[in-house]
Amino acid sequence: MRVDICLGKSIIETHRLLACKQRMQMSIVTDGWMDGMSESKKFTSVTVFILAHKETNLLQQTVREVLMHVEADDLEKIIIVLKSDDCPAYYEANKDIDIFKSQKVETYIQKSPTLELCIAELPPLVESSHFVIMTADMEMYPKSVADMVATAKCNPDKIICATKWLKDSVVEGYGFFHRLGSRALNLFISILFNKNIKDPVTFFQIYPTDIYKKMNFEYSRKTVFEYTVRPLKAGVGYIEIPTVYKKRTEGYSNFNLAVLINGALRYMTTAVRVRFKKMS
Repeated sequence: MRVDICLGKSIIETHRLLACKQRMQMSIVTDGWMDGMSESKKFTSVTVFILAHKETNLLQQTVREVLMHVEADDLEKIIIVLKSDDCPAYYEANKDIDIFKSQKVETYIQKSPTLELCIAELPPLVESSHFVIMTADMEMYPKSVADMVATAKCNPDKIICATKWLKDSVVEGYGFFHRLGSRALNLFISILFNKNIKDPVTFFQIYPTDIYKKMNFEYSRKTVFEYTVRPLKAGVGYIEIPTVYKKRTEGYSNFNLAVLINGALRYMTTAVRVRFKKMS
């Protein structure tokens, strides 16, 4: 099945009309951690982190589409997170291209050697009420950022997830075993935390900044996994919206069976630890 622009647009426009009415996937197990927590401030703006390493043309396309579809007043800034100052994406981001010269686009070179540790560096850079972390490979649909923003305006204290396994979502380019493995991992996490959520492991979500800062993450290689499961433990509300996932046509895919298999065991052990550990 081929995903074309019209199909993606149809999904997104339909969601925009229903954004404030979308069902909320509320947490059941709170462990008392959320008691007394005040609701997030209203949505003011969003910071979009775009993780880039080897991407060149795809980085340009990702930045262009975020700038195109997210309203200027809603966008605090785009921060391109670069693996190093000699990676292909670094040279691309420093080219004399209009999108990279925008006042709303900045670059940041990660200090940590791995993606897992890099995730912990990003929230302290946020000055907006919400933030999004995505990749520069066009597998995460840039237009979905605008849809998450639309939903966050109505639900500023919830985490909004662009979910690939909703009925109206479209996933293209992935085989049977990859789909089966991804769904099995998501089902395990949902049952473990007693949640009716289709894609709890995705980190393509808009996150209320103040809620994140209250999580007291254990910053290690497991942070990338805790990023998604600790809010489940804490009782933060979730809303899932449809999106489009399309396997990249340039370079190495981040959304593939090998990554799923290699990460699944670490993800599950982290989830079990978080689920049964008393949160401070």
